[in-house]
Amino acid sequence: MTTTQIVWCLLVFAAAAFVQSVGGFGFTMFGVPLMALAIPLPQAVVAGSIASFINVVTLSLRTFKQVDWEVARRFNGPALLGMPVGLLILVVVDESILKVTLGAVIVALVVVLVRTRSAAQPRPLVETVAGLASGVLSTSTSTNGPPLVFAAQLRGMQPDAFRATLSFSFAFQGGISIIAFLASGEATRAAVLLALGALPLVGLGQWLGLRVQPRVHGKRFERVVYALLLLSALSVSWSGLFG
Repeated sequence: MTTTQIVWCLLVFAAAAFVQSVGGFGFTMFGVPLMALAIPLPQAVVAGSIASFINVVTLSLRTFKQVDWEVARRFNGPALLGMPVGLLILVVVDESILKVTLGAVIVALVVVLVRTRSAAQPRPLVETVAGLASGVLSTSTSTNGPPLVFAAQLRGMQPDAFRATLSFSFAFQGGISIIAFLASGEATRAAVLLALGALPLVGLGQWLGLRVQPRVHGKRFERVVYALLLLSALSVSWSGLFG
């Protein structure tokens, strides 16, 4: 891995932690596609999963008491079934195809998130399917957030419970994903060292994000985040199509 690649990934990690801290989600959805422009996608997925796990654990410790455990069970139980499928996809599918698919999935899910205006109510089936989908995405592309955000929005969760339940789910699924990567051999030394070396910048991004959060209008920042996510999706798709 060259110095340029390392510096790029470190800057992406810091930006991703900032986005996660302010918006409540988006670390790997924002970071993995941008890292994949500089390093192989499997390395980006593993490194992103490790750094995101550490980042979200520290965030979830602040809000653990607000977790909605009914929703958390629906999110994370089915996710365990989807993770082996996602790991198989990561190992078997050609990287260029996976990049283009990742870009398309991000675009589609961002559009869904932006357009979600349904009446808020508990939707157990939607939450279960979202959990399964998040498990597949967790180990294949490390972008498991959008299905969970979508389901939480449909339920109309209060902000504290929304952030706490998502943080717990990201931490739980991230930990299991890392174990799966280690067991399968996908967690290469380079990816692990990159993630661990990025922790100071992840901490800086989180620190800045938590201080900016109260000053940023929610809807306005959401639009900025969605725009950045779409840009990252287009970038990684271009990389997959044209190298």
